Amino acid sequence: MQTVVLIAGEHYPIPAEELFASFGCGTTGGWLLGATCDAVRPGATVSASIPLGSDSADVVLLGRISSCVPGSKITITHDQPWRGRIHLRFTNEPGGSRLRVSAELDDAGLAWWMEQRGWNTTAVADPGTHRVGLLTSKTGPGAIFAVTCEYLARLAVEQINADGGITGCRVELVIHDDATDSGRAALEARRMVQSGCRAIIASVTSASFEAVRRTVATAGLPLIHPVLNEGGRGEPNVFRWGERPFAQMRAAAPSLTREGTGPNWFHIGNDYSWSHGAHRAATQVIEEDGGSLLRYAFTPLGTTDFAPLIDKIRASDASRVLSSLVGADEVSFERQLWQSGLRERCSVLSLVLEDSTRERIGAPAANGIWTAFGYFNTLDSQSNHDLTRRYRDTYGRWAPPISSFSEAVYEAILLYASAARAEDDILRSLRRVTADLPRGHVSVNGPQVMRQRIHVGQAAGDGYHLAEQ
Repeated sequence: MQTVVLIAGEHYPIPAEELFASFGCGTTGGWLLGATCDAVRPGATVSASIPLGSDSADVVLLGRISSCVPGSKITITHDQPWRGRIHLRFTNEPGGSRLRVSAELDDAGLAWWMEQRGWNTTAVADPGTHRVGLLTSKTGPGAIFAVTCEYLARLAVEQINADGGITGCRVELVIHDDATDSGRAALEARRMVQSGCRAIIASVTSASFEAVRRTVATAGLPLIHPVLNEGGRGEPNVFRWGERPFAQMRAAAPSLTREGTGPNWFHIGNDYSWSHGAHRAATQVIEEDGGSLLRYAFTPLGTTDFAPLIDKIRASDASRVLSSLVGADEVSFERQLWQSGLRERCSVLSLVLEDSTRERIGAPAANGIWTAFGYFNTLDSQSNHDLTRRYRDTYGRWAPPISSFSEAVYEAILLYASAARAEDDILRSLRRVTADLPRGHVSVNGPQVMRQRIHVGQAAGDGYHLAEQ
């Protein structure tokens, strides 16, 4: 693998120390690409905008500060849209200072750039390989939780190949980016089918998954949606696993009751099938518990300003807020809600507060938010300890934490491999496969239901406190 280093520089009419201190403010005064972060220290999360050209929207790069020298140097290790490092060097010169930026672009990064320009970089599968596709969101609002999905998928494939592959064939993982866009998802799914993928694992929003289903379900290959979703039916080869909002609400309700806030709810979500289905299920649980839904609001994916909706929450008598916002939208909403002071009055249950989203919100703003998933990376089992150790050994200390979304991708690939090894009729085998995995024992009951235990967690510091159940 070869790495290309891209270098750029710019002059600023302020001293290097002052320019360094402005890093992370989110404007061009901070640095060339408008980076944002809460603190300039190793481990702090960073996002930045990468301009793709005059005819394309900027792409958000996600990473962490891996090292820094106050006043002179910052190194960012990033995972999305590709894995690499960016070095920033601040030096004084006549009339101000100069910021030099060098970025690493490896083979995977170059392939990603080419795909953004319309090139299909996936070659036809070799006869001796068993190709599995992973469709995920390397860009767009869903990118926050996508990187660990890719990493866990690679670990699963590595494990399968170490065990002999599938019927003597080496498994090859093909990864495509849906950009958190349903139209792009359909295009990339067609490309995966054309390249010889025998199954597609779709770690994407429900909107993207439905577009993929309409596009490739007739191809007959297994199409698996392993992450949190609102459910639904489809063709015999379509599998919707993952947590369901009714189970999340039912599991979390006792913890919110013990917290002592009133029973009046305000719902907020993104305006597509996931949030609509989630809030219908949530309303049923609220009514069964004697609560009241005062108001609800749905916003487009990609919303960044939630001030008008926060004003509506303030004007209501709501004491509990349910959020089904996704990725970057959830980050913006929770930070703004915390800054508004309403968190002193309202308990918050977030259905999509997986670990990478919690990290991007930041500890102060995320502290106290409730969520419910089938997996937390603090689960005390040997299987989970082994997975987290392998993950850190492979991807290092700066890789984002494993979450229910990424562990679900890991288990989906393992379950698919188990079914493919078991018998010729993979679809029939997938409908009844069971396993003991890092999240515990899971069993598939038909194509639409995966039975699993739901755990309830409350964000605290750099992780979660799991509630007694």
